[in-house]
Amino acid sequence: MKTTGAYKVWNIVYPVGIYYVVSSLVYFALELFFGTAYESYMLRQMICAAATIPFVWSFYRQDKAIEETVYGKRRIVLKRHTAEEKPADMESAAETVSFVMAAAGGILALAAGAALGVGVNNLIAMTPLIRMSAGFSEANQAFFAGEILFELLGSGLLIPIAEELLYRGVVYKRLRLLVGVWPAIVLSAVIFGAMHFNLVQFFYAGILGIMLAFLVERTGYVYTAALAHVGANVAAIVRQETGWLSFAYEPTAAGIGVTALCLVLACAVLWRMCKSKS
Repeated sequence: MKTTGAYKVWNIVYPVGIYYVVSSLVYFALELFFGTAYESYMLRQMICAAATIPFVWSFYRQDKAIEETVYGKRRIVLKRHTAEEKPADMESAAETVSFVMAAAGGILALAAGAALGVGVNNLIAMTPLIRMSAGFSEANQAFFAGEILFELLGSGLLIPIAEELLYRGVVYKRLRLLVGVWPAIVLSAVIFGAMHFNLVQFFYAGILGIMLAFLVERTGYVYTAALAHVGANVAAIVRQETGWLSFAYEPTAAGIGVTALCLVLACAVLWRMCKSKS
């Protein structure tokens, strides 16, 4: 039974279903408590994300334990240069190198996510997609109607953590075992985009999702995708709340130039991250 194609597909689908069932139930309860006004929308979304993280984490840890059993844990091994060097020194050096590499990778991931998010948002704004998507207009209005603190904590932190654990930590990795790397990258991005339930966010989240799955594949760590997701979302919040780079939404020479620069920067950062892993 567990080797059939139908079971393997179900194994990918049901964590997404549980995520949305839990989220919907919590959201319904929060509507009873806070009401349905746009001003409390992001507060409700923030609490929903916090409530779903333990459920998604259980799937992620289960898969991670199996992965570590099969492939072993990733370790940085430093070559011993002198016979006098102590094992404790080697362990300390390895931990330092690991921390520095993780910090550098995190900064690069944040930059890549922010650059790609700005670039893709600009491209979408230059097309008729926003006018064609009533669902996006309503979601966007609700998203930015409340306090910026809830936007930063919700969309800027908790939602990326929950979604990356689910879509890249569980869905992508399970798809990868079923169909291979590149089909899994594309399919996980399509699922991620589709679950935003409007045309604009389908394209935006789909493109972003390709980069996020690629980051997980190249680095082996979900935290890089989560940080890139944080970068993209925080950049969108800052732009909306401050008007920063608002001119770049228009198909003018300046807007196209900024958009191209952001996309090139995102590609350059991804290339640098890939090169450091090769």
